[in-house]
Amino acid sequence: MPPTRVVPPKIVVNHPYYRIIFDCETYPLNNESAAYTRRQAYTLGRRKRDVAQSLGVHEEWECSPPAKVFQFLRKFAKACDEKDISEGEAFYIFQVFMKEPLKSEVMMVTPTRREGNPGEVTSYLELMNGMLQRHVDEASVATLVETLNVAVQRDDEDELSFAERLRRLNTESGFMFGEGALKGRFVEGVHRAARATVRARNTRRITMAELARVAETKGDEHRWLRLEQLKERTKEREVLSEEARLRRQARAAALLRVSGGALGYQPRDAPVRFVGAVDASNPGAGARRDASRPGAPDGSTPGGGDNS
Repeated sequence: MPPTRVVPPKIVVNHPYYRIIFDCETYPLNNESAAYTRRQAYTLGRRKRDVAQSLGVHEEWECSPPAKVFQFLRKFAKACDEKDISEGEAFYIFQVFMKEPLKSEVMMVTPTRREGNPGEVTSYLELMNGMLQRHVDEASVATLVETLNVAVQRDDEDELSFAERLRRLNTESGFMFGEGALKGRFVEGVHRAARATVRARNTRRITMAELARVAETKGDEHRWLRLEQLKERTKEREVLSEEARLRRQARAAALLRVSGGALGYQPRDAPVRFVGAVDASNPGAGARRDASRPGAPDGSTPGGGDNS
C-alpha cells in the first residue's frame, strides 16, 4: 500500500495576516506523490543535480537571517516543480541544500533504516512545518512588516535601490504585500520631488520596475537641479568673498595715505632722543647745556641763585 500524504496541524498565530505564510500547505509541490521507491532512490543523485541547476548551485540556506526561511521554501518548491520532483523525492533532497549546523539538524529528523524513532518526520509537509516552527517566529515577521510599512527613501540611495530594498523586505516578510500594495508603498516612500510624478503614473498596467525607472528619471532631474543651484551659490559666495577682500585692501590703503606712512612701531635702528639727567659718561653735554642757557649780568640765572 503506497504511503499517504500527511498534512500536519497548522501553526497557531496571533495575527490573522501571518496565517498563510506560517501554513506549510503554502509551500506544496505540484507532484503530491509521497511514494519513494527503490528506483527513485537510484536516480536521486540525478534529481538532486536537476534541482540544483534550477535553484542555483550555490543556493544553500544557513538559517541567517531567520526570516529568509519563507524565501528559501518558495524557491525550493518552485525549483522542484520545474523538474517535476515529487514530495516523496523532495523530502530527501531538501537536506542537500542546507549548511551546517542546519544540515545535521535536518538529517536527525529524516527517517533512517531504523524506523519509528521518536521525533522523526515522515513527509515533506511535516518537514516544512518543522522548519517554520524552529527557525522563524511571529515577532520577527512583525518587525519586518513594520519596517516595510515605514520605509522611506534615504538620502544616500537612488530610486532603483529603494525599490530593491522594498522587494527584499517584502520577500523576507513572506510576501505580505502584493504587487499593487508594494507599488503604493513605493509611491509613499519615494522622495517628495518625484512623488507627484510617480503617483500620476501609477496604474495597474505599470510594473514595479517601470515605476522605479520613472521615479529615477525624475529624481535624476531633481538632483541635477540641486547640483546646479549648489554651484551657483558657491560662485556667489566666492564673488562676495572677493569683494570683501578688495574692500579691506582699499580701506588699508586709505589709512596709509592719511597717516603718511606705515602704521606700527618704529624700526630698531631709528635714533632715540633723551630728555632728562645727563649721563656721567658724557660730561661735555652738561657744559653745552649751561652755555646755551641765558644768564644775568652778575652771572646768575633767571629764577635761580648765584652760580659763582
